[in-house]
Amino acid sequence: MFALLGDVQFDLITYFDGFESQFGADYAEHPLIEGKPRLQFVGDKLDEIRIQLAFHLHYCDPEAELAKLKKALAAHDAMALVLGNGDYKGWFVLTDVQATSKHTDKAGTLIALEASITLREFVGDKKNPLPPPAVQPKLPPAAAKALPASQTAGVATLASGAAAVRDNIRQAVTYANQAQSALRVAVDAARVAQKLRDNPLAALGRVPSLLTGMKQVAGPLENLSPTLASLTSQLPEASSILRASNNALGAVRNAQGALSAVSAGTVTGRIDYLAGQLSTATGALESAAPSISKLAGKVVTRTI
Repeated sequence: MFALLGDVQFDLITYFDGFESQFGADYAEHPLIEGKPRLQFVGDKLDEIRIQLAFHLHYCDPEAELAKLKKALAAHDAMALVLGNGDYKGWFVLTDVQATSKHTDKAGTLIALEASITLREFVGDKKNPLPPPAVQPKLPPAAAKALPASQTAGVATLASGAAAVRDNIRQAVTYANQAQSALRVAVDAARVAQKLRDNPLAALGRVPSLLTGMKQVAGPLENLSPTLASLTSQLPEASSILRASNNALGAVRNAQGALSAVSAGTVTGRIDYLAGQLSTATGALESAAPSISKLAGKVVTRTI
């Protein structure tokens, strides 16, 4: 399940650690001589939402996610908040971002980050309010007319096909996130192994763990390709993502092959080659990230 805050995409299961809403009303207090004051309703307060987020290197890039939030904060724009079930929460401005680094590696790379963001309702001009995003209703309106029996089967087939496309997109996004997460871990492992170039035997001892990392990257990519292939006929943009996925998978397989029959005399060069292939795979997936986010956004707003 996904949520969109403007153009910022969140995975509700992975990222969200708390969702707090606050509503209220304003009352003017009129004091009375020798009596209790009277309250007079003035108006509703702006809705406020506080979201707790947890980012970890295993499933995202914490630095990149924090950068997205800071960019949204600096833009000072009103953003629509839509949950993955199509629940439109309204237009909000991002007023506060608090981040706490929980874990870093020896080089200072951020591994775990907790963030808290505050959203305040944006009303705008009452005479010209901001329209909600184009979220398609999940169910037909109550006033919808029943179709003839001869057309019911066709409508059911179309609805089933659309649901299958949305499910495939969700699955593709999941596989892509898994691959990116495993790839970041593999890149870090390769960097550590490269530092052992003066100790070939120690570097050779890293080969099994490197192969395990490659396998964890290849698995989601192998699942991603057929999932994307099933979408190319309905969604032309899936073709570019498929090419990027195949390029990343090819680079990972090249990296796996580099570690076959490796010896103490060749391990240093093989690890350097592996690191280069991982860099290629990373670039391929990063190039597809914007298109993947757009597809996820279409699922959220049910424009697919």
